[in-house]
Amino acid sequence: MFRMAYGMHHSEIRIAMQRLGLLGLSYRTADQDAIARAALASPLGEAIRKMHDQCGFAESVYLATCNRVEWVFALPEGADAWERLAALGQRLAVDGSHLYRLVGDDVARHVFEVAASLDSMNPGETQVVGQVREAYRRSNELGLVGPRLHLLFEAALRAAKRVRRETALTARPVSMLSLALEAAGDLAEGSTVAVVGAGAMAVEAAERLAKRPELVRVFANRTFLKAQGLAARAGGRAIELASLLAAPPRVDALITAVAVETALFDRGALERLAAAGASGSAIIDLGVPANVDGVAARDLGFRMYGMDDLKAAGEANRGKLEAEIAAARVVLGEELEEFRAAMLERTLAPVLAAWRHRARHTLDEGLARLFASENGRWNEDERERIERWAASLVDRLTHLPMVGMRRVAAEHGVSAAHTFLAAVGASIGDADGGSSAVAGAEARRPEVLTP
Repeated sequence: MFRMAYGMHHSEIRIAMQRLGLLGLSYRTADQDAIARAALASPLGEAIRKMHDQCGFAESVYLATCNRVEWVFALPEGADAWERLAALGQRLAVDGSHLYRLVGDDVARHVFEVAASLDSMNPGETQVVGQVREAYRRSNELGLVGPRLHLLFEAALRAAKRVRRETALTARPVSMLSLALEAAGDLAEGSTVAVVGAGAMAVEAAERLAKRPELVRVFANRTFLKAQGLAARAGGRAIELASLLAAPPRVDALITAVAVETALFDRGALERLAAAGASGSAIIDLGVPANVDGVAARDLGFRMYGMDDLKAAGEANRGKLEAEIAAARVVLGEELEEFRAAMLERTLAPVLAAWRHRARHTLDEGLARLFASENGRWNEDERERIERWAASLVDRLTHLPMVGMRRVAAEHGVSAAHTFLAAVGASIGDADGGSSAVAGAEARRPEVLTP
């Protein structure tokens, strides 16, 4: 891969990137209800593939976390990114004002910032890089990732790793749960904490509570075996979710993180919780959609912390991390330059392949005429040696022009390399059924890239 040492024209970067698009919404543009409505329903793999096919993407990755839903895609050649963004937006059950739409270089920058947690509600949180990696892995297993998104996500994950290694942004591991616990305040010895759910947030809660033996730890989930597993992990006890809702024990803090369509803790459940002596306790709702009726919780005197309530705390935390965020942006800038160079190289590759094809086509024609006129002078072994020597000579003679085309493309744009190729080789249409050299090479080139 050639680097940015020679500089690249902005227009050629745009051409290399213009098949990338992104549509999404996050805590910055929408509330939790809107984010929940935009999320795909289970079975997730089928839903992702259906949306991919309906929108006519060449490649796509679907990312959904507790505070964002995003589609990252690459388009077929000739497709209009803004038309596909409009088509995707119309299929989501949310107001269009909640959506952000990105094309080209802006897509890469955004994906890099998401993976590195710069765009998180709580900058420096460590969960999002795993969520990005999982989204990429899932789409790859579904066969929806091709060379462009492979290049993009591998580069973004590599950049996130550099941010963690080279900056202090993640020196103090943080997450949405830690942000919520900080907002809820300290829990006194003997306090009871109930955790509802068995996903990543609940697992993190169990790991944190395992270090707090002075607390009483209760775990509930729709699948009782999972609640038992978390209880064993944290040294607590498991109860049936139905029991917690119908006849709750007294709790000083309730943490919920369950994927449900309607609130588990409606006014009735909250009234029973308050009657058990929990009024004034903290409720931390990290579910999408919301697991708790926030209005009722506040009416009944609970200290309620939902995802929307954590935005202010996250912004305050962002203010404390300005120096680390600035250092992380420097790292991302360097990695973005590398990614842009890789994308330009991918755009140039068909031109270079066409040049190699043109040279070998000329060689084959020359050898065919030579062997047709030699009247049996050489045997088969001698012909093979002549062919190998001629091929080696052509490879050496084409190497310098290819180096030159790379530099021309870096300094003057890919179109200049196309112009050079046309001037020296014109078309090899007779060999490719009338297609141009560039088109013919592109058709033969496997769609595989390894960054």
